[in-house]
Amino acid sequence: MNAFILNFFFKIPIWILKIFYRKKPPYRGHLFDTQSQALISLQPFIDLTSLSDSEIPNIRNLIIKNRVKQNLSISPNNYVEKVDHLVGKNKILCREYIPSNISSNTAILFFHGGGYVLNSVDTHDGYVSYMADSLHAKVYSLEYRLAPEHKYPDALNDSIQAYYWLIENGYKSENISVCGDSAGAHLAASLVHKLAQINEGQIPNSQFLIYPMCDPDCKSDSYNFLSEGYLLTKKTMIWFWDKFSNDFNNINDQAFNLLKLTPGIKMPNTIIITAGFDPLCDDGEKYAYLLHKRGDNVKQLHYPNMFHGFVSITRLKAAKIAVDDFLGEYKKII
Repeated sequence: MNAFILNFFFKIPIWILKIFYRKKPPYRGHLFDTQSQALISLQPFIDLTSLSDSEIPNIRNLIIKNRVKQNLSISPNNYVEKVDHLVGKNKILCREYIPSNISSNTAILFFHGGGYVLNSVDTHDGYVSYMADSLHAKVYSLEYRLAPEHKYPDALNDSIQAYYWLIENGYKSENISVCGDSAGAHLAASLVHKLAQINEGQIPNSQFLIYPMCDPDCKSDSYNFLSEGYLLTKKTMIWFWDKFSNDFNNINDQAFNLLKLTPGIKMPNTIIITAGFDPLCDDGEKYAYLLHKRGDNVKQLHYPNMFHGFVSITRLKAAKIAVDDFLGEYKKII
């Protein structure tokens, strides 16, 4: 979809969209946001599951270019400086976002979503810029290696190197927060799980997980009821997990399956974001309950009319309201 059509779309009053778009069935007593429904219906459908491994890199690059061109995120209110760094032995790109106003000494290590197969630092550049400006904090966005070229635990190893790079550059663990959306949220939590195993004193002070991937089983009620029609499908999620998994049995690895968290390991302050029309909703809620039951400090923020991916589409009115709300909560813990 080109920029002209998108700009026209976002100028259409929502009451007009309600005339032309029949409401989807309510789920758990809530209706899907009309503007979100309309935008999703205009997006071209790509059946990723039909791609061979050799085709994925080219399709990924096309998707990244299109998403950057679409520019579905609103711009920050103030100027945000960007500085690119190369970190770790593999010289992974880590983009530093420096807002005009900094009021927090916490560094946020951010991981983009995309099922460990898609997207990049560039696809999330708009949202991360907005986040840095809103939080008045520096954000470091990592271009971790993607599947199927790089399977588990390659991305996790990249995140560990980026984390220790921050420490080497003057940040203490208590002044680092990890954040991500979808696969990026899984990677943030995976990093915390691994750090807690190898050196509990080095875990970050908080984690902010936006509709996280949690369990490769993909059999929850939300997966089944919301299996298609809401941008992310159950079929695609199963495919993402398959591309990310290596040839070994990861199912009981707590850094791979977040719901296998080992008792006794203390987790940092945690906020988990869930969306009502997201197949991953139940998994995120289950992970939040698991942390609560263990006695960890966790808060779940639920947006019942939103969908998986809304964080990067803040030109949608309801998405911006949700993002501004949860960034306000995040600011309280960094």
